[in-house]
Amino acid sequence: MRPFPWALASLAIPAALWAQGSAPFPHERHAPLFSACSECHAGIKAGDAALAFPRVAFCATCHDGSVQPRVQWAPPVRRGLGLLVFSHQEHVAKADDMACESCHAVADPKEWMNVGRAAPGLCAACHAQDANAHLADGNDCKTCHRPLTSAVALTDARVAAFPKPPSHARVDFTTAHRAAARASTANCATCHARESCQRCHVNGAREPLIRALGADARVARLVSGKSPVYPTPPDHRVAQFPLVHGAAARADAARCAICHARASCETCHTGEGARDILRRIPDAREATAPGVQLRRATPVRPADVAVVVNAAAPSGPSLQPPPRRSDTTLHVVRMHPVGFARAHGAVAASGALQCASCHAQRYCADCHAGERVTRRYHAANFVSTHAPQAYRRETDCSSCHSTEAFCRDCHRQTGLAAKSNVRSTVFHNAQPLWLIQHGRAARQDLTSCTTCHQQTYCMQCHSDLGSRINPHGPGFDAARMSAKNPQLCLTCHFKNPLGR
Repeated sequence: MRPFPWALASLAIPAALWAQGSAPFPHERHAPLFSACSECHAGIKAGDAALAFPRVAFCATCHDGSVQPRVQWAPPVRRGLGLLVFSHQEHVAKADDMACESCHAVADPKEWMNVGRAAPGLCAACHAQDANAHLADGNDCKTCHRPLTSAVALTDARVAAFPKPPSHARVDFTTAHRAAARASTANCATCHARESCQRCHVNGAREPLIRALGADARVARLVSGKSPVYPTPPDHRVAQFPLVHGAAARADAARCAICHARASCETCHTGEGARDILRRIPDAREATAPGVQLRRATPVRPADVAVVVNAAAPSGPSLQPPPRRSDTTLHVVRMHPVGFARAHGAVAASGALQCASCHAQRYCADCHAGERVTRRYHAANFVSTHAPQAYRRETDCSSCHSTEAFCRDCHRQTGLAAKSNVRSTVFHNAQPLWLIQHGRAARQDLTSCTTCHQQTYCMQCHSDLGSRINPHGPGFDAARMSAKNPQLCLTCHFKNPLGR
């Protein structure tokens, strides 16, 4: 039956707009013409894609150019997979009493053909697990969606317009989302691809969860040029964190590798103490993101502190500037408190700090090798009072000084060392019998002798060329020593005294 002219007139303008693609199909305007959805969408329940939409000839019954203007109509063509995984046929089979308006009614389901796309929230009425909303926590996204990398029909604009779940707006989400990702990688894969994570994750090439997402060119284009965001974790805000972070790194180096590249850690860790941990941090070739940039604080004048660290020098170890929620700036790391250089001896000796994690031996030698005006290790009057300490061997002078050169040069200038071949007892507390008694002291600590004497000085008496005085004490095992190093015997003897 041909519809009444008044009905067709009411459809003319909306139909023309729909035909041009500027508006969705005006179902409500066609309400007087059809009594059931299946008149146009007969293939929906049967799963027949060819009959899911009306044919062109069916529309031409009215839009023949005479009664109504012709419209350019063609059924929609599916261009690949979308994000939604849905089957009308399966849903109808599970619920025989389900009507089209149960999901497609825009407002009042009793109002005929006031329909539109099904709202995602309606799915939660049956498919919600531990949630009551479409984007709430606890939903199992793969129930209704395929991974983004498989939804090839979506454009860049559609991907960029994905709604953000409320959980992603929480202050702690960035620092806490790792646990959620481990609990359900499939949920993340619904909206994210590998490039989504590699924008911030330095270890994106190593992390199995990230690799499992797969790559996507659309996401790569959307995140290109977008700066990473590195919020400061709660445990990093503790004042003593720079001193205690080693234990956390040993327990879970992968967590450190999320935000830190190896080069950044090596800003401080120049020694060998942390090498095994640093090998688990990606280097520049592996890093998929720049990571947090660290710079070690250097000694500065008080007037320069505000310029360098943007704050007064802290009384304890800290990270400057103060942590912010989304921090992509350069961090200045101050490991030790002010004045630590003068008081670090006890801490270093106790082993409370692993100095080798940050410092190479040459770093210590810069201060501990010789006398320097700007970095003086000893007290100002130490030269006048150092003799008892050196004699008691409480301090290992040779760790910083060449005792044979540095000490002798000073002792000669002050007249406390033997000159030429003169056998003087001045340095030995003017003991008149020192020459006879010195063997015992030499056997206890020969290095203290070398602060003034060279080997040739001793050989004037203790060699085949000198007075041939035996330097070996009671119980000396010449055979054992010769077996270990026969060349040592030839220092004082013309030939091996054992006749070998």
